[in-house]
Amino acid sequence: MKDETEMGAEPQIHYHAEAVAPAVQWLEGELALPQSFTLESGATLSDAKLAWACVGPADAPVIVVLGGISAHRRPVARDGRGWWESQCGAGKALDTNRYRIVGIDWLGGCDASTGPKSSDLEDFPAISTADQARAVLLLLNRLGLRRVHLVVGASYGGNVAQQLAALLGERLRHLVLLSAAHKAAQFGLALRHVQRAILDLGSDSTEALALARSLAVLGYRTAEGVEQRFGSEATRDAHADGVLGWIDHHGKKFVRRFDADAYRCLGRSLDAHDIDPAAVRVATTLFAVREDLTVPLSLLREYQTRAGAACELVEISSDYGHDAFLKEEAIVGALFERCVQV
Repeated sequence: MKDETEMGAEPQIHYHAEAVAPAVQWLEGELALPQSFTLESGATLSDAKLAWACVGPADAPVIVVLGGISAHRRPVARDGRGWWESQCGAGKALDTNRYRIVGIDWLGGCDASTGPKSSDLEDFPAISTADQARAVLLLLNRLGLRRVHLVVGASYGGNVAQQLAALLGERLRHLVLLSAAHKAAQFGLALRHVQRAILDLGSDSTEALALARSLAVLGYRTAEGVEQRFGSEATRDAHADGVLGWIDHHGKKFVRRFDADAYRCLGRSLDAHDIDPAAVRVATTLFAVREDLTVPLSLLREYQTRAGAACELVEISSDYGHDAFLKEEAIVGALFERCVQV
């Protein structure tokens, strides 16, 4: 018997569809929190909302990204003005072609989530890192995000990330903490106390807020780093182009977005942060900078010793100090690339 080809039948042709990358979705919204959202202090927030953003393909693994007190819900943005564009986005370490990146605006902050400026309360209540984490958990549940591939928290966001990891438990695969410990450091407490005193003496003026923020920025860096950047150009006009101009720029830039009450609220939240590392029973990677004044290495080593699950401590040296998680882009990017695959 002749086969089909010999009988003149048309040969079979197999078509292979070219793989197409899933479409990236850019989603934003506001989650209405329970009518009376009870805070850790016992106070309640009524009609509160949590503003959020989610970028990435539908059904891709979820990465929650939380930054410092000046961060917001867009670590990556369509216009390129996200606060962590060096790490988040198409082809970056936290790749929005492969993962869904979820971010929030802080409760008690200056953006679209409920805060002192948007509330009718005369005295806005204290917001704890645990309060922030419970709000994020409500968001994840509302969005139907049962499993979380990674929670990344830097600075204040790392404090919130610890609380969130404790709540998520087995729902979370891995936690990454950058320059964030289980409690506030004494140097940081003192620095923020002086910042709030500046606000009080300046009657919450924009000038006082700019000065308070300038002091904070100095605490985030190191003396050696500032010297290397500005000290070698002795002929430079120090105020216009040198260190004084630099520090003034950071203060003036900050007041265009922040207000004094939000700065107080989030600073006090950072001061009050306290969690037993043993309560975080999730595999964790810690990132520590030896020169960090506000989150000293000793606290990260203590965290590792007391952690409730496998905990790796990655130590680096950087003249950027606390800001190394933003400035040491290659090192941090390599860390993320490893953690997403662990």
